[in-house]
Amino acid sequence: MKAKVERARPVGLGIVGLGFMGLTHLRASQSLRGGRLRAIVTTDPAKARGDFRSVRGNFGSGGGKIDLAGIRVYPGIDDMLRDETVTLVDICLPSHLHAPIAMRCLRAGKHVLVEKPVALRPADAQKMIGAARRSGRLLMVAQVLKFFPEFAHIADATRDRRYGQLLAVHFRRRIAKPDWGGGSWFADPKKSGGMVVDLHIHDTDFVVHLFGKPRAVTSQGLVRGGSVDFIRTCYHYSRNAPLVTSEAGWVNAQSLPFLHGYDAYFEQATIHYDAHRAPEPTVYAGKKPQPLKLPAGDAFATELQAAVDAVRAGKIPDVLSAQSAATSLEVVRAEEASARTGKMVTLARPSR
Repeated sequence: MKAKVERARPVGLGIVGLGFMGLTHLRASQSLRGGRLRAIVTTDPAKARGDFRSVRGNFGSGGGKIDLAGIRVYPGIDDMLRDETVTLVDICLPSHLHAPIAMRCLRAGKHVLVEKPVALRPADAQKMIGAARRSGRLLMVAQVLKFFPEFAHIADATRDRRYGQLLAVHFRRRIAKPDWGGGSWFADPKKSGGMVVDLHIHDTDFVVHLFGKPRAVTSQGLVRGGSVDFIRTCYHYSRNAPLVTSEAGWVNAQSLPFLHGYDAYFEQATIHYDAHRAPEPTVYAGKKPQPLKLPAGDAFATELQAAVDAVRAGKIPDVLSAQSAATSLEVVRAEEASARTGKMVTLARPSR
């Protein structure tokens, strides 16, 4: 999608929602080139003073204090939308608010970056895409996994075949059931989408990024209290495509840290990544395994920079595509249905 080019001045960023992910984006904004954090929205007096010690999440250092000098603090989204210095709104609110707030921002003439998931229902994602088209503004979705060097390497290797053809790949993602985020909204599937939409969508989105929309999915799931808390999925592509599988769950004991990684099987090498055990993937080729030396960097800062660059250029890169994120949401909802029924779910092919 193309939109009005904003090269003349630095992109003014406004962040809505200052929980764990909003704080992560706020920190990432401090290194922006061609963009500047102009405003935040919060009703919390402590956060308005830059005190985020109450914030917790599933990785990183959590809260702390940040100097907010020069940054406007608004009590509500409408106050920010009247601020002409804010051209890009970064939405880090609870998931059930993504669609209505994004469409309000688009109608107000702002470009939008929305945290994953794009929405809770595929139909709402399409409404957001339609609102962006009508407004002439960019709608981007922050599915950050594509910006992690460990995962970007797999994407690059699959495309350029540096290790030969990819034969099979399996992704893993597991945490303890969240007890942060204001207490209640994570635990309510009507607000968070449950584990499949909140957590598993990371790997499904990466699968869609690499291989496109599958023709069908087959999933097994652990259903507790009406929610799918653990899932294993096989993504069905053409007969000659790689075998693609994944698993994810809110099943870890609280004392077991966040785990994610993959095993990628190429013709000439196997790449194993377990973030809990080693900071970098290991390449097994020949007789001696070799750790991958990847460029250091903050994936969230890279993602936010890509959004700012997109606004300046008036064009969304594939890694921030709202349509791709909407497809990923459709796929994880199909996985959830398969896990509940025990049956393969066929996905509609894109219309041409």
